[in-house]
Amino acid sequence: MSKKTLTSIIILCVLTILSVWVFFSDSGEKVKPNPETPSATKNVDNEQVKIIDIIITETTEGKKFWEVVASSANYDKGVDTATLQNVKGNFYKNDVVVLSVEAPLAIYNSTKKEVILKNGAKAANNKNVLITAKEICWAGKTDMITAKGNVKITQDDKMLTTSDKSVFNSDFTNLKLSGNSNSYVYR
Repeated sequence: MSKKTLTSIIILCVLTILSVWVFFSDSGEKVKPNPETPSATKNVDNEQVKIIDIIITETTEGKKFWEVVASSANYDKGVDTATLQNVKGNFYKNDVVVLSVEAPLAIYNSTKKEVILKNGAKAANNKNVLITAKEICWAGKTDMITAKGNVKITQDDKMLTTSDKSVFNSDFTNLKLSGNSNSYVYR
């Protein structure tokens, strides 16, 4: 064996041993974000994430309860909320869509189990009832929906109701109107 070959083998062995030693002697320190990077924060509780084309689904006992699709979302871990853009979604009962929603902006709070649709929200159920309002809020813990601001409820060409506020459940079996309420029934 030539001197050059022997030297190459020794260098290769030393490098291999050093590599193995470095790999297994990790000091346990986590990789730290660069504080000059805008998205990096020292407090992990205030972590923010931007997501494009998001789908959020909640299931109950293995069945889909609701699902929301948005073109983008900003999630703030510190307050456990996601701000969603261009939102469309469905609420389900017994695997059947009972309510569909749409809004340019929504705020989802997973701790409160609450979805607030803003800036001209629309909701339609499987009984041809359409609700439009400045804001529609679904409170998941109670399964109640509150519509606020220029609320209009229409059913086919049979009925029109207007109010400042409306509270109902997702299958529309319970409805309460308040503030400047007017109802019109058409024959």
